[in-house]
Amino acid sequence: MKPASAHTILVVDDVEPILYVFERYLQKEGYRVLTAMDGIEGLAKWEAARPDLLISDIRMPGMDGFALADAVRKRNPEQKIILMSGFTSDIESLEKQKSYGYPFFTKPVDLNATLGPVVRRVLEGASLKAG
Repeated sequence: MKPASAHTILVVDDVEPILYVFERYLQKEGYRVLTAMDGIEGLAKWEAARPDLLISDIRMPGMDGFALADAVRKRNPEQKIILMSGFTSDIESLEKQKSYGYPFFTKPVDLNATLGPVVRRVLEGASLKAG
């Protein structure tokens, strides 16, 4: 595994305060962080930077997180992806993410107890069960 400072993470969410909090936390952890406000911008930034990890909200206007994950995985089947949603009752989203096997966060995310450890495990290549 590369040192944290060598890893690049792209965070995509249409809520600016969430992007800010994730960016600051992940930078403090030693990661290079890119952000995007929607899936279309996220895909463009992903294409340009090819980050080690993509963290994306599911529900966004235009290209949602599933469409973004699909587009990225078509280009790089090995891309590490974490999805998140603020809608815990969104059964369709939960069921769909299980079929992908992506780690999944329910917002709000506990940065120290959940985000940090899961990001480290994903970047280390550890197997994670969805859900």
